[in-house]
Amino acid sequence: ICINELGNVLRTLGSSVSPQELRRVMDDLDTDHDGFINLLEFADFCRSDTADGGDSELQDAFNLYDQDKNGLISDTELHMVLNRLGLNCSVDECRNMIKSVDSDGDGNVNF
Repeated sequence: ICINELGNVLRTLGSSVSPQELRRVMDDLDTDHDGFINLLEFADFCRSDTADGGDSELQDAFNLYDQDKNGLISDTELHMVLNRLGLNCSVDECRNMIKSVDSDGDGNVNF
C-alpha cells in the first residue's frame, strides 16, 4: 500500500496521525524504500519488537478481521475487511497473502 492508503487505513481504524507521523510510520515499514508497504514488509513488522504494542492492542486488531469470532482470519474475512478499508483485492489474492504468513498450513491466520 502507498502512504495515502496507509493514512486512510489508520483514519478508518480511528487513529488521527499528522502527516509527519504518517511519513515516519511509512519510513519504518517500507524497508526497501520503494514507496509501498508490501505483505512481506508488513509481516516483518508484525514479527518485530517494534510491533509489540501489547497483547490487548494486537487482539483488538485481530478481532477487527475475525468477523465470525472463531479465532481465525479466513481469506474471505480478510477480503471483506480490506475492501471495506478501500484496498480492493480478490479472495484469491487474500488467500495468497494468508498463505505467505500461515505458520500451521490451515489456510487461516491464527492469533
